Amino acid sequence: MIRCQSELFQSSVKLVDGLKMNTKEDLKQMAKILCLPVPTKLRKDEYATYFAEAVLACPDMWLPRLTQYELTLLDKLVKAGTDTYVETTNSFMVSTLEILSFVATDTCHLEESKVRYMICDELREAVAPYLNNYLTSEKQAIRFMVEQYAYGIINLYGYLSYFDLLSMLIDYLQDSVTKREIADSLANSALIQRLTFEAVDGYNSTICIQSPFLDDLDDLEEKMYARREITNRKKFSKEEVFAAGMMPLVVIPNPCWDELKEYMMKKLGYTEEKADSSLAYLWLTAQTEENSMSIITSMISHKLSSMQELQEAIELFMDYVNHCPRWFLKGYSSDEAFVLFEKEKLKNNPPRIVAGPNMKAAGMDITPEMQARIDNLFRGMPSGHTVGRNDPCPCGSGKKYKKCCGRNN
Repeated sequence: MIRCQSELFQSSVKLVDGLKMNTKEDLKQMAKILCLPVPTKLRKDEYATYFAEAVLACPDMWLPRLTQYELTLLDKLVKAGTDTYVETTNSFMVSTLEILSFVATDTCHLEESKVRYMICDELREAVAPYLNNYLTSEKQAIRFMVEQYAYGIINLYGYLSYFDLLSMLIDYLQDSVTKREIADSLANSALIQRLTFEAVDGYNSTICIQSPFLDDLDDLEEKMYARREITNRKKFSKEEVFAAGMMPLVVIPNPCWDELKEYMMKKLGYTEEKADSSLAYLWLTAQTEENSMSIITSMISHKLSSMQELQEAIELFMDYVNHCPRWFLKGYSSDEAFVLFEKEKLKNNPPRIVAGPNMKAAGMDITPEMQARIDNLFRGMPSGHTVGRNDPCPCGSGKKYKKCCGRNN
Protein backbone atom coordinates (compact mmCIF):
# COMPACT_ATOMS: atom_id res chain seq x y z
CA MET A 1 0.00 0.00 0.00
CA ILE A 2 1.42 3.38 -1.01
CA ARG A 3 0.64 6.29 1.30
CA CYS A 4 2.08 9.70 0.50
CA GLN A 5 1.46 13.41 0.43
CA SER A 6 0.03 14.94 -2.73
CA GLU A 7 3.10 17.00 -3.54
CA LEU A 8 5.44 13.99 -3.19
CA PHE A 9 3.76 11.54 -5.56
CA GLN A 10 4.52 11.67 -9.28
CA SER A 11 2.45 9.61 -11.68
CA SER A 12 5.58 8.90 -13.70
CA VAL A 13 6.71 6.33 -11.09
CA LYS A 14 6.72 2.70 -12.19
CA LEU A 15 4.17 0.16 -10.97
CA VAL A 16 6.92 -2.26 -10.05
CA ASP A 17 8.36 0.22 -7.53
CA GLY A 18 5.13 0.12 -5.56
CA LEU A 19 4.95 -3.68 -5.75
CA LYS A 20 8.49 -4.02 -4.38
CA MET A 21 7.32 -2.42 -1.13
CA ASN A 22 5.50 -5.71 -0.36
CA THR A 23 6.91 -9.03 0.80
CA LYS A 24 7.10 -11.92 -1.65
CA GLU A 25 4.37 -13.76 0.26
CA ASP A 26 2.12 -10.71 -0.11
CA LEU A 27 2.88 -10.57 -3.82
CA LYS A 28 2.06 -14.26 -4.20
CA GLN A 29 -1.26 -13.74 -2.46
CA MET A 30 -2.00 -10.77 -4.73
CA ALA A 31 -1.25 -12.80 -7.84
CA LYS A 32 -3.57 -15.54 -6.59
CA ILE A 33 -6.40 -13.06 -5.95
CA LEU A 34 -6.01 -11.63 -9.46
CA CYS A 35 -5.55 -15.07 -11.11
CA LEU A 36 -2.26 -13.98 -12.68
CA PRO A 37 0.20 -16.84 -13.38
CA VAL A 38 3.56 -15.74 -11.93
CA PRO A 39 6.41 -18.26 -11.49
CA THR A 40 6.88 -18.85 -7.75
CA LYS A 41 10.61 -19.69 -7.80
CA LEU A 42 11.70 -16.17 -8.68
CA ARG A 43 13.47 -13.96 -6.16
CA LYS A 44 11.36 -11.18 -4.67
CA ASP A 45 12.46 -8.35 -6.99
CA GLU A 46 12.20 -10.63 -10.01
CA TYR A 47 8.76 -11.72 -8.86
CA ALA A 48 7.65 -8.10 -8.49
CA THR A 49 8.94 -7.28 -11.98
CA TYR A 50 7.18 -10.28 -13.54
CA PHE A 51 4.01 -9.45 -11.62
CA ALA A 52 4.04 -5.82 -12.79
CA GLU A 53 4.53 -6.90 -16.40
CA ALA A 54 1.58 -9.31 -16.14
CA VAL A 55 -0.66 -6.62 -14.61
CA LEU A 56 0.14 -4.14 -17.38
CA ALA A 57 -0.05 -6.71 -20.19
CA CYS A 58 -3.24 -8.50 -19.10
CA PRO A 59 -5.78 -6.05 -17.61
CA ASP A 60 -8.55 -8.25 -19.03
CA MET A 61 -7.56 -10.98 -16.55
CA TRP A 62 -7.79 -8.98 -13.31
CA LEU A 63 -10.07 -5.99 -13.97
CA PRO A 64 -13.22 -8.21 -14.12
CA ARG A 65 -12.51 -9.29 -10.54
CA LEU A 66 -12.71 -5.81 -8.99
CA THR A 67 -15.81 -4.32 -7.37
CA GLN A 68 -17.97 -1.79 -9.19
CA TYR A 69 -16.70 0.90 -6.82
CA GLU A 70 -13.05 0.07 -7.59
CA LEU A 71 -13.64 0.02 -11.35
CA THR A 72 -15.50 3.33 -11.12
CA LEU A 73 -12.60 4.81 -9.14
CA LEU A 74 -10.13 3.65 -11.80
CA ASP A 75 -12.35 5.18 -14.47
CA LYS A 76 -12.32 8.52 -12.64
CA LEU A 77 -8.54 8.36 -12.28
CA VAL A 78 -8.11 7.64 -15.99
CA LYS A 79 -10.33 10.57 -16.92
CA ALA A 80 -8.60 12.87 -14.40
CA GLY A 81 -5.31 12.61 -16.26
CA THR A 82 -1.68 12.60 -15.22
CA ASP A 83 -0.52 13.83 -11.77
CA THR A 84 -4.11 14.38 -10.64
CA TYR A 85 -5.76 13.08 -7.47
CA VAL A 86 -9.38 11.93 -7.21
CA GLU A 87 -11.08 12.69 -3.90
CA THR A 88 -13.68 10.32 -2.41
CA THR A 89 -15.29 9.38 0.90
CA ASN A 90 -13.06 7.44 3.29
CA SER A 91 -14.58 3.99 3.83
CA PHE A 92 -12.40 2.71 6.71
CA MET A 93 -11.88 -0.37 4.53
CA VAL A 94 -8.67 -0.93 2.58
CA SER A 95 -9.65 -1.61 -1.03
CA THR A 96 -8.11 -4.29 -3.23
CA LEU A 97 -6.44 -1.54 -5.25
CA GLU A 98 -4.70 -0.25 -2.12
CA ILE A 99 -3.65 -3.71 -0.95
CA LEU A 100 -2.15 -4.37 -4.37
CA SER A 101 -0.30 -1.02 -4.29
CA PHE A 102 -2.01 -0.07 -7.56
CA VAL A 103 -3.03 3.33 -6.16
CA ALA A 104 -1.37 5.90 -3.94
CA THR A 105 -3.46 7.39 -1.15
CA ASP A 106 -3.22 10.73 0.62
CA THR A 107 -5.16 11.86 3.69
CA CYS A 108 -2.64 14.36 5.07
CA HIS A 109 -4.43 17.50 3.94
CA LEU A 110 -8.02 16.35 4.35
CA GLU A 111 -10.58 15.81 7.08
CA GLU A 112 -10.77 12.20 8.21
CA SER A 113 -13.93 11.50 6.17
CA LYS A 114 -12.08 12.11 2.87
CA VAL A 115 -9.26 10.38 1.00
CA ARG A 116 -7.39 11.09 -2.25
CA TYR A 117 -6.19 8.54 -4.80
CA MET A 118 -3.71 8.68 -7.68
CA ILE A 119 -2.32 6.07 -10.09
CA CYS A 120 0.83 5.90 -12.16
CA ASP A 121 0.75 6.74 -15.87
CA GLU A 122 1.60 3.25 -17.14
CA LEU A 123 -1.28 1.67 -15.20
CA ARG A 124 -3.66 4.40 -16.40
CA GLU A 125 -2.72 3.70 -20.02
CA ALA A 126 -3.05 -0.08 -19.54
CA VAL A 127 -6.56 -0.08 -18.06
CA ALA A 128 -8.10 2.80 -20.05
CA PRO A 129 -9.31 0.74 -23.05
CA TYR A 130 -11.13 -1.82 -20.87
CA LEU A 131 -12.99 0.06 -18.15
CA ASN A 132 -16.09 1.18 -20.04
CA ASN A 133 -16.79 -2.35 -21.29
CA TYR A 134 -16.62 -3.84 -17.80
CA LEU A 135 -18.67 -1.06 -16.21
CA THR A 136 -21.47 -1.50 -18.78
CA SER A 137 -21.32 -5.29 -19.20
CA GLU A 138 -24.54 -7.17 -18.33
CA LYS A 139 -22.52 -10.11 -17.01
CA GLN A 140 -20.52 -7.81 -14.74
CA ALA A 141 -23.75 -6.11 -13.58
CA ILE A 142 -24.91 -9.47 -12.21
CA ARG A 143 -21.61 -9.95 -10.39
CA PHE A 144 -21.78 -6.41 -8.98
CA MET A 145 -25.25 -7.08 -7.57
CA VAL A 146 -24.36 -10.46 -6.04
CA GLU A 147 -21.13 -9.02 -4.65
CA GLN A 148 -22.95 -6.13 -2.95
CA TYR A 149 -25.51 -8.43 -1.33
CA ALA A 150 -22.71 -10.76 -0.18
CA TYR A 151 -20.74 -7.85 1.24
CA GLY A 152 -23.84 -6.60 3.06
CA ILE A 153 -24.50 -9.99 4.66
CA ILE A 154 -20.90 -10.25 5.84
CA ASN A 155 -20.97 -6.75 7.35
CA LEU A 156 -24.22 -7.41 9.22
CA TYR A 157 -23.04 -10.64 10.84
CA GLY A 158 -19.26 -10.17 11.11
CA TYR A 159 -18.46 -13.62 9.78
CA LEU A 160 -20.19 -16.82 8.69
CA SER A 161 -19.49 -19.99 6.74
CA TYR A 162 -19.22 -19.81 2.98
CA PHE A 163 -22.11 -22.30 2.75
CA ASP A 164 -24.35 -20.08 4.90
CA LEU A 165 -23.46 -17.06 2.78
CA LEU A 166 -24.34 -18.95 -0.38
CA SER A 167 -27.65 -20.14 1.12
CA MET A 168 -28.61 -16.60 2.18
CA LEU A 169 -27.78 -15.19 -1.25
CA ILE A 170 -29.91 -17.84 -2.94
CA ASP A 171 -32.76 -16.96 -0.58
CA TYR A 172 -32.46 -13.21 -1.26
CA LEU A 173 -31.81 -13.43 -5.01
CA GLN A 174 -33.75 -16.50 -6.15
CA ASP A 175 -36.07 -14.34 -8.27
CA SER A 176 -33.22 -12.41 -9.91
CA VAL A 177 -30.32 -14.73 -10.70
CA THR A 178 -29.54 -18.45 -10.87
CA LYS A 179 -27.57 -20.44 -8.30
CA ARG A 180 -24.80 -20.86 -10.85
CA GLU A 181 -24.56 -17.11 -11.40
CA ILE A 182 -24.33 -16.56 -7.63
CA ALA A 183 -21.57 -19.17 -7.23
CA ASP A 184 -19.64 -17.81 -10.24
CA SER A 185 -19.96 -14.23 -8.99
CA LEU A 186 -18.45 -15.15 -5.61
CA ALA A 187 -15.66 -17.20 -7.22
CA ASN A 188 -14.75 -14.32 -9.56
CA SER A 189 -14.72 -11.58 -6.92
CA ALA A 190 -11.34 -10.39 -5.64
CA LEU A 191 -13.08 -8.87 -2.60
CA ILE A 192 -14.79 -12.14 -1.62
CA GLN A 193 -11.59 -14.12 -2.16
CA ARG A 194 -9.71 -11.69 0.07
CA LEU A 195 -12.19 -12.18 2.89
CA THR A 196 -12.38 -15.99 2.66
CA PHE A 197 -10.41 -18.14 5.09
CA GLU A 198 -10.27 -21.70 6.41
CA ALA A 199 -11.37 -22.20 10.00
CA VAL A 200 -9.87 -25.31 11.60
CA ASP A 201 -11.53 -26.93 14.62
CA GLY A 202 -9.77 -30.12 15.69
CA TYR A 203 -9.81 -32.41 12.67
CA ASN A 204 -12.52 -30.46 10.85
CA SER A 205 -12.16 -27.39 8.69
CA THR A 206 -14.78 -24.98 7.37
CA ILE A 207 -14.47 -22.36 4.66
CA CYS A 208 -15.62 -19.08 6.20
CA ILE A 209 -15.82 -15.45 5.19
CA GLN A 210 -15.48 -12.37 7.38
CA SER A 211 -16.13 -8.64 7.23
CA PRO A 212 -13.08 -6.53 6.33
CA PHE A 213 -13.86 -4.55 9.49
CA LEU A 214 -13.38 -7.58 11.76
CA ASP A 215 -9.96 -7.39 13.45
CA ASP A 216 -10.19 -10.06 16.13
CA LEU A 217 -12.16 -13.18 15.25
CA ASP A 218 -11.25 -14.99 18.48
CA ASP A 219 -12.60 -12.12 20.56
CA LEU A 220 -15.86 -12.11 18.59
CA GLU A 221 -16.25 -15.87 19.02
CA GLU A 222 -15.77 -15.52 22.78
CA LYS A 223 -18.45 -12.84 22.94
CA MET A 224 -20.83 -14.97 20.87
CA TYR A 225 -20.14 -18.02 23.04
CA ALA A 226 -20.99 -16.00 26.14
CA ARG A 227 -24.39 -15.37 24.54
CA ARG A 228 -24.90 -18.80 23.05
CA GLU A 229 -28.57 -18.79 24.01
CA ILE A 230 -29.05 -16.58 20.92
CA THR A 231 -29.21 -19.51 18.53
CA ASN A 232 -30.47 -17.92 15.32
CA ARG A 233 -29.30 -14.92 13.34
CA LYS A 234 -31.60 -11.96 12.93
CA LYS A 235 -33.28 -11.84 9.53
CA PHE A 236 -32.71 -8.61 7.60
CA SER A 237 -34.75 -7.35 4.67
CA LYS A 238 -33.37 -7.46 1.14
CA GLU A 239 -33.12 -3.66 1.12
CA GLU A 240 -31.17 -3.60 4.40
CA VAL A 241 -28.68 -6.19 3.17
CA PHE A 242 -28.11 -4.31 -0.10
CA ALA A 243 -27.50 -1.01 1.74
CA ALA A 244 -25.07 -2.68 4.15
CA GLY A 245 -22.97 -3.67 1.12
CA MET A 246 -22.64 -0.18 -0.31
CA MET A 247 -19.20 1.26 -1.06
CA PRO A 248 -17.30 3.26 -0.11
CA LEU A 249 -19.45 3.68 3.03
CA VAL A 250 -21.84 1.00 4.25
CA VAL A 251 -25.33 2.02 5.42
CA ILE A 252 -26.28 -0.13 8.41
CA PRO A 253 -30.01 -0.42 9.23
CA ASN A 254 -30.86 1.77 12.22
CA PRO A 255 -34.16 3.60 12.86
CA CYS A 256 -32.26 6.38 14.66
CA TRP A 257 -29.81 7.13 11.81
CA ASP A 258 -31.69 10.03 10.19
CA GLU A 259 -32.57 11.79 13.45
CA LEU A 260 -29.04 11.61 14.83
CA LYS A 261 -27.48 12.62 11.50
CA GLU A 262 -29.71 15.71 11.34
CA TYR A 263 -28.80 16.59 14.94
CA MET A 264 -25.08 16.23 14.23
CA MET A 265 -25.30 18.53 11.24
CA LYS A 266 -27.51 21.20 12.85
CA LYS A 267 -26.27 21.18 16.44
CA LEU A 268 -22.71 19.86 16.26
CA GLY A 269 -21.61 21.47 12.99
CA TYR A 270 -20.85 18.24 11.11
CA THR A 271 -20.87 18.17 7.32
CA GLU A 272 -23.09 15.50 5.77
CA GLU A 273 -20.04 13.42 4.79
CA LYS A 274 -18.52 13.72 8.27
CA ALA A 275 -21.82 12.78 9.92
CA ASP A 276 -22.23 9.68 7.71
CA SER A 277 -18.63 8.68 8.35
CA SER A 278 -18.95 9.20 12.12
CA LEU A 279 -22.17 7.19 12.34
CA ALA A 280 -20.59 4.32 10.41
CA TYR A 281 -17.59 4.45 12.76
CA LEU A 282 -19.87 4.43 15.80
CA TRP A 283 -21.61 1.33 14.42
CA LEU A 284 -18.22 -0.28 13.87
CA THR A 285 -17.01 0.35 17.42
CA ALA A 286 -20.27 -1.08 18.76
CA GLN A 287 -19.28 -4.43 17.25
CA THR A 288 -16.38 -4.90 19.64
CA GLU A 289 -17.03 -2.53 22.53
CA GLU A 290 -20.22 -2.77 24.57
CA ASN A 291 -19.55 0.61 26.19
CA SER A 292 -19.39 3.23 23.42
CA MET A 293 -19.50 6.19 25.81
CA SER A 294 -15.86 7.18 25.29
CA ILE A 295 -16.45 7.43 21.53
CA ILE A 296 -19.64 9.37 22.04
CA THR A 297 -18.08 11.91 24.42
CA SER A 298 -15.21 12.47 21.97
CA MET A 299 -17.78 13.43 19.33
CA ILE A 300 -19.70 15.90 21.48
CA SER A 301 -17.52 17.18 24.35
CA HIS A 302 -16.13 20.27 22.59
CA LYS A 303 -19.35 21.24 20.83
CA LEU A 304 -21.86 21.74 23.65
CA SER A 305 -22.24 24.51 26.22
CA SER A 306 -24.77 23.29 28.79
CA MET A 307 -25.81 20.22 30.73
CA GLN A 308 -29.17 20.23 28.97
CA GLU A 309 -27.47 20.05 25.57
CA LEU A 310 -25.13 17.32 26.83
CA GLN A 311 -28.05 15.28 28.12
CA GLU A 312 -29.95 15.63 24.84
CA ALA A 313 -26.89 14.58 22.83
CA ILE A 314 -26.07 11.54 24.96
CA GLU A 315 -29.67 10.33 24.78
CA LEU A 316 -29.66 10.57 20.98
CA PHE A 317 -26.28 8.87 20.60
CA MET A 318 -27.10 6.09 23.09
CA ASP A 319 -30.42 5.47 21.37
CA TYR A 320 -28.53 5.04 18.10
CA VAL A 321 -26.00 2.64 19.66
CA ASN A 322 -28.78 0.61 21.32
CA HIS A 323 -30.37 0.12 17.89
CA CYS A 324 -27.14 -0.87 16.07
CA PRO A 325 -27.08 -4.48 14.83
CA ARG A 326 -24.23 -6.22 16.66
CA TRP A 327 -22.11 -9.11 15.49
CA PHE A 328 -21.85 -10.74 18.92
CA LEU A 329 -25.68 -10.70 19.13
CA LYS A 330 -25.97 -12.36 15.69
CA GLY A 331 -27.32 -9.22 14.06
CA TYR A 332 -29.71 -8.19 16.82
CA SER A 333 -29.32 -4.80 18.46
CA SER A 334 -28.86 -4.62 22.23
CA ASP A 335 -32.35 -3.09 22.41
CA GLU A 336 -33.84 -6.07 20.55
CA ALA A 337 -31.84 -8.55 22.60
CA PHE A 338 -33.08 -6.95 25.80
CA VAL A 339 -36.70 -7.38 24.71
CA LEU A 340 -36.27 -10.88 23.30
CA PHE A 341 -34.45 -12.25 26.34
CA GLU A 342 -35.87 -10.17 29.19
CA LYS A 343 -37.35 -13.32 30.76
CA GLU A 344 -33.85 -14.78 30.99
CA LYS A 345 -31.16 -13.73 33.41
CA LEU A 346 -29.94 -10.33 32.26
CA LYS A 347 -26.86 -8.49 33.37
CA ASN A 348 -26.88 -4.71 33.16
CA ASN A 349 -23.53 -3.02 32.84
CA PRO A 350 -24.37 0.68 32.43
CA PRO A 351 -21.53 2.88 31.20
CA ARG A 352 -20.11 5.31 33.74
CA ILE A 353 -19.68 8.84 32.43
CA VAL A 354 -16.71 10.94 33.47
CA ALA A 355 -16.55 14.62 32.65
CA GLY A 356 -13.28 15.69 31.07
CA PRO A 357 -11.31 18.83 32.04
CA ASN A 358 -12.90 20.93 29.29
CA MET A 359 -16.40 19.93 30.34
CA LYS A 360 -15.70 20.67 34.00
CA ALA A 361 -14.19 24.03 33.13
CA ALA A 362 -17.44 24.87 31.35
CA GLY A 363 -19.45 23.90 34.44
CA MET A 364 -20.69 20.65 32.88
CA ASP A 365 -19.89 18.04 35.53
CA ILE A 366 -21.89 14.79 35.61
CA THR A 367 -24.68 14.73 38.19
CA PRO A 368 -26.21 11.59 39.79
CA GLU A 369 -29.45 12.40 37.99
CA MET A 370 -27.60 12.49 34.68
CA GLN A 371 -25.98 9.12 35.33
CA ALA A 372 -29.36 7.65 36.29
CA ARG A 373 -30.81 8.72 32.94
CA ILE A 374 -27.92 7.04 31.13
CA ASP A 375 -28.43 3.87 33.17
CA ASN A 376 -32.01 3.74 31.91
CA LEU A 377 -30.89 4.28 28.31
CA PHE A 378 -28.36 1.45 28.31
CA ARG A 379 -29.63 -2.03 27.45
CA GLY A 380 -28.25 -5.06 29.23
CA MET A 381 -26.79 -7.97 27.30
CA PRO A 382 -28.55 -11.37 27.59
CA SER A 383 -26.82 -14.15 29.47
CA GLY A 384 -29.40 -16.84 30.12
CA HIS A 385 -27.13 -19.66 31.25
CA THR A 386 -25.20 -20.39 34.41
CA VAL A 387 -21.75 -18.88 34.09
CA GLY A 388 -18.75 -20.91 35.22
CA ARG A 389 -15.87 -19.11 36.90
CA ASN A 390 -13.58 -19.89 33.97
CA ASP A 391 -16.16 -19.04 31.30
CA PRO A 392 -15.91 -15.80 29.31
CA CYS A 393 -17.60 -13.00 31.25
CA PRO A 394 -21.15 -12.27 29.97
CA CYS A 395 -20.37 -8.54 29.87
CA GLY A 396 -18.25 -9.13 26.77
CA SER A 397 -14.96 -7.89 28.19
CA GLY A 398 -13.13 -10.97 26.90
CA LYS A 399 -11.87 -11.79 30.41
CA LYS A 400 -12.75 -14.85 32.45
CA TYR A 401 -15.84 -14.42 34.64
CA LYS A 402 -13.85 -14.86 37.88
CA LYS A 403 -11.52 -12.03 36.88
CA CYS A 404 -14.26 -9.65 35.77
CA CYS A 405 -17.88 -9.38 36.95
CA GLY A 406 -17.57 -12.50 39.12
CA ARG A 407 -14.85 -11.09 41.38
CA ASN A 408 -17.36 -10.34 44.16
CA ASN A 409 -19.19 -13.68 43.89
